[in-house]
Amino acid sequence: MREVEALPVDVPPEVSSLLLPLQQGQMLVPVDSLSEIIAMQTPVAVCDAPEWYLGDLIWREQRLPLLSFDVMRGDSPGDIPENGRIAILSSGNPDGDLPYFALVLRGTPRLVRVTPEELALREQRLNPGELMHVALSGEEAVIPDLQGLECACVKYRRTD
Repeated sequence: MREVEALPVDVPPEVSSLLLPLQQGQMLVPVDSLSEIIAMQTPVAVCDAPEWYLGDLIWREQRLPLLSFDVMRGDSPGDIPENGRIAILSSGNPDGDLPYFALVLRGTPRLVRVTPEELALREQRLNPGELMHVALSGEEAVIPDLQGLECACVKYRRTD
């Protein structure tokens, strides 16, 4: 049997990212996954939606699901703050059924530079929508499973 040789991978020395404030904690996403931050707006109600699916928004002539990441991962639903914001995120699948979706934020995102030295994996049980828990320079954050969020939305929309 031949030995498999790993291909060299260029790891950037730092990744421009955003800490997105949630009801409980914060989410860490690369800047490239964020399309826009918009003001809070009332979504169009949808029938028989899971509790985390707050409704639909019209953004750039597209119907996007508005999600509560907090509720999806098991937190109780809180009031949507009037001064909150909505993050329009790319699912990472531009040719898929849902190239974008929207998440409720509890404040203003903060730009951070992530380096391998500053990022540490935290061993913690993963909830739906979570890819991993990390600490960035001592601050705890969750990295979302963007593909999982897309799949959950598409699954609901197909039953709708």
